[in-house]
Amino acid sequence: MRRIDESIESLTPVASGGTAPLAFRWRGRRYVVGAVLAHWVETGAWWRRTAPRPTSGSGELPDPERWLWRVEACRGAQTGVFDLCLEVDDSSDDNPRDRGLARWSLHAIYD
Repeated sequence: MRRIDESIESLTPVASGGTAPLAFRWRGRRYVVGAVLAHWVETGAWWRRTAPRPTSGSGELPDPERWLWRVEACRGAQTGVFDLCLEVDDSSDDNPRDRGLARWSLHAIYD
C-alpha cells in the first residue's frame, strides 16, 4: 500500500446515500470505478478536542468526518485498488455532499 493523500476530482455526481463516485480524475488521468470493495467512516481526533463543537457557520472543524471507499478502478487496460476519501464538514445540519462543501482525495493505492 502506498499512502497518497492527494486531491482528486469526482467526475460523477455524488448521490445522497453516501456512494462513491463512478469515475474520478487524478493527476490528469481518468479512472472508472468498477466495484466498491469496502466502505467505512472515520471520525477525527475527538479525544483531542477540549472545547465543544462549533455551531454552523463558525469555521472548519479540527476533526472532520471522513468517508472512505476502497474501490477497484481502471484506466484503459490497467486496473488497481484505491482508497477514495470524502472529507465532510459536519458543522452544519445540511448534507455537505449535496452543497458541494466536501473535498475528495485519493488516500491510498494498493499495489
